[in-house]
Amino acid sequence: MIVPRSTRFVFFVLVASFTTALSAAEPLEVEIDATDLARKLLRAKVSIPLEPNARGNDAEIRKVSLWYPKWVPGSHAPGGPISNLASVSFRAGESSQLDYRRTPGEVYRFDVVVPSGANVIEADLVYICNQPTTNSKGLDSFGSTTVGFISVNTVLLYAEGTDIDAQPTNVTLRLAPDWNAKSALVPQTAPSGTAAAANEVRFATTSLRDVVDSPIMCGRFLTTHKLAEADEETPPHFLHVFADDSQFTLPPEIVERLDQMVIQTTRLMGSHPFKRFDILLAATDRLPANGLEHLRSTFNVLPPSALSGLGGWKGWNRLLIPHEYLHAWCGKYRRPAAMLTRDFHTPKDTELLWVYEGLTQYLGELIEARSGIMSNEEFVARFEVELRQAIHQQGRTSRSLADTAAAGHILRSGSSSWGSLRRSQDFYMEGMLLWLEIDAILREKSRGEVSLDDFCREFFAADGLDPKPYVRGEVLEILDRLVAHPWKELISKRVDSLSSAFDDGYVERFGYQLQYASGPPRIPPSTFRYIGGVDLLDSLGITLSQTGRIGRMLLGSPADTAKLAPGMQITSVGNRKWSSKAMQHAVRQSSEAGGIDLRVSDGDLLVDYRIQYSEGPKFLCLKPSDDADFERVSPMFEAILAPLAE
Repeated sequence: MIVPRSTRFVFFVLVASFTTALSAAEPLEVEIDATDLARKLLRAKVSIPLEPNARGNDAEIRKVSLWYPKWVPGSHAPGGPISNLASVSFRAGESSQLDYRRTPGEVYRFDVVVPSGANVIEADLVYICNQPTTNSKGLDSFGSTTVGFISVNTVLLYAEGTDIDAQPTNVTLRLAPDWNAKSALVPQTAPSGTAAAANEVRFATTSLRDVVDSPIMCGRFLTTHKLAEADEETPPHFLHVFADDSQFTLPPEIVERLDQMVIQTTRLMGSHPFKRFDILLAATDRLPANGLEHLRSTFNVLPPSALSGLGGWKGWNRLLIPHEYLHAWCGKYRRPAAMLTRDFHTPKDTELLWVYEGLTQYLGELIEARSGIMSNEEFVARFEVELRQAIHQQGRTSRSLADTAAAGHILRSGSSSWGSLRRSQDFYMEGMLLWLEIDAILREKSRGEVSLDDFCREFFAADGLDPKPYVRGEVLEILDRLVAHPWKELISKRVDSLSSAFDDGYVERFGYQLQYASGPPRIPPSTFRYIGGVDLLDSLGITLSQTGRIGRMLLGSPADTAKLAPGMQITSVGNRKWSSKAMQHAVRQSSEAGGIDLRVSDGDLLVDYRIQYSEGPKFLCLKPSDDADFERVSPMFEAILAPLAE
């Protein structure tokens, strides 16, 4: 609603300097109506108490500034999905609908005209689910006829000046008949003498930060597994599985591996920043695959086919749950100081995501191997995939790894053309390579007495349940105490510096060397981030789909010199119609032919190109060092990946 012209002058001139904040003594009430979630709609009523010093104001009107959450933890971006807020209206007591306008240039901030003496502002919101933005996917709300997921931040407003750690908040949820809900929020028994509405859940009062950090999964068909029951050192862990029908059962072997995931993480960390942990898992084809970290829970959405057994549990689907679980320590409990703000609208400095996400990526895959979710051979394949990706990343000449973190939210969507020039969110995977290198250095210099495990036990030592900030200096101090090494210089080189090529020399620390081979590397197609299609990056500097469409291309490569471009469609290779076999045959014959002739469809044009190339098939592969006595998994990797005993 636009504020009437007759009101604007008084509103913005006479009371422009007046602001209010929530009273820490009175709770913020959030009543969520999810009975229409199957139709992709959420409704909510948010009751926002005003501070006492605002209630006695003698002015006839005043301004209250309310914020819709903008920087929601976990997204690393100003990506609160306000575009899906279909409608919002405000009232105060018995007054008619209040006038408001958005702050010019800031669509997340609502300036509401409030009558004198009002104690509470009531906001009615309608939210459209299932249409996330690039940066809101993990913190959005979704609904289907069988499973739903509610991020409370999607139906929330709070007053400017609110301290989200001091603001008590109550959440009430109304569900459709026969639906259940699970969350890290604790259900509260109705007070004696009162009756709760049918299928209504009221959660115990907690801070506004905890409310936003505690998503709610709901649905018709729910099964709960208790994990690590026999491990006395582990707080209660619950795996809540929501499915599309009552017939779905999570295979025992997957439950067993997740049980080991919890146990191995307990042995790695040595302490827990929570008293109970809830893993929320939706096995559904009706919602997109998804996931996000939280301090006392994680939410994960995967297709049932990916959870049918160990054989189908591969790639990103297999990586998701361990990654989000390890975030409870790395990212949620230990959080970069510049990302630990006291509200949801102050911009965050995300430069340390190479720790927040990079270390989590490494630890998640480490725990996958130690708990039997992936084999040691598969871990080596993952290492090889990310090593090749990093070597072919050309954007490092103008954008450091630190800048991929600082600018992470504008890189999240990727680029279908020349993506390696602008880079992507490389702080995940190159961060993983860095922490793997740090682990190897610790083990090498201490002769196996010290490892990254020791760093984790100190850095993540839980001395409370609230997020604990850190800066880069603390990371360096702990590494310096563990083993003498020029850590500052190493991290500066890997994180802050620009370079013309990825420094891959450290592979020798693991007992390997990089060589060119005539056949592709031994990477199972199910491996996460497997390039797929026709991978000719190491020879022609290009990747192709199975249908012949050009995907990735490297500047300075033979394909680039020939002036091909991403998105072009190859229709023939020499005198043969396009096929992947014809293309691979042409590369094998290039040493005799001196080049490769292509006909390419570019829009409605057919154009002939010749790639000048004569070196035959070339694939960059990880090989054991010349004097190494192993076939695939080096002794260094065997030591790193060995499960921890009690």
